[in-house]
Amino acid sequence: MDEQKLADLFRDAAHDAPPASFDASDVRTASRRATVRRRNSIAAGTTLAVVLGFGGAVAGTNWIAQDKNNSSVAGPGQQENNAAQSPMTPLEQDQRKDFPKDETSKQGDATSQGSAGLTPGVRAVQGCAGVDRELAVALAGELSVPPEFAIPPTVTCSPDSRSAAFKIDGLTITAIVTPQAFDPPAGAQVEKTETAANQDLYVFTQGDGELKGKAKPIATALAPRF
Repeated sequence: MDEQKLADLFRDAAHDAPPASFDASDVRTASRRATVRRRNSIAAGTTLAVVLGFGGAVAGTNWIAQDKNNSSVAGPGQQENNAAQSPMTPLEQDQRKDFPKDETSKQGDATSQGSAGLTPGVRAVQGCAGVDRELAVALAGELSVPPEFAIPPTVTCSPDSRSAAFKIDGLTITAIVTPQAFDPPAGAQVEKTETAANQDLYVFTQGDGELKGKAKPIATALAPRF
């Protein structure tokens, strides 16, 4: 088949094709419809977003208001619970704040016998029934022992006397400062001297030990301090 016949066949086939089912007017109509649908979809989406945002804002406002109401309702009850848990009234609490904290410790030291717990220069009038702190510290310094090891003497003296004793290696050494007459125990090695305050100082040892016979130098060292 030559090219002329082939061209005729194609031309005849084009003439025999059915006419188009739409024209330019149909295309324009379809385009307008698509545009309208797209605009409607955008408008619907915007409306839905606005509705959801407004609903969330309303819900948040309601939640905040409810939380405030719950807090205001629980507040008085909580205060009542706190008041019930507190065993002291405000007046008692103020009095407790004003109460000296060290009063109890001072009273305990003042009434404790056989202890060197009093501060230097402070003592209870107890005679030989307890340890005088200041005398115990001074005597401990001469003996090179801790003042906490002081014990009450095993003798009796007037209530206005001051006393302290230490037991070291089986020997007991005692010091007593008194304005009254005092009778040292029998068998003790005693040294008596006058203090700076014109009171009598007795230093005596009982038993055997390295400090036996050391009463005189100890009394000489203690006398100026009392």
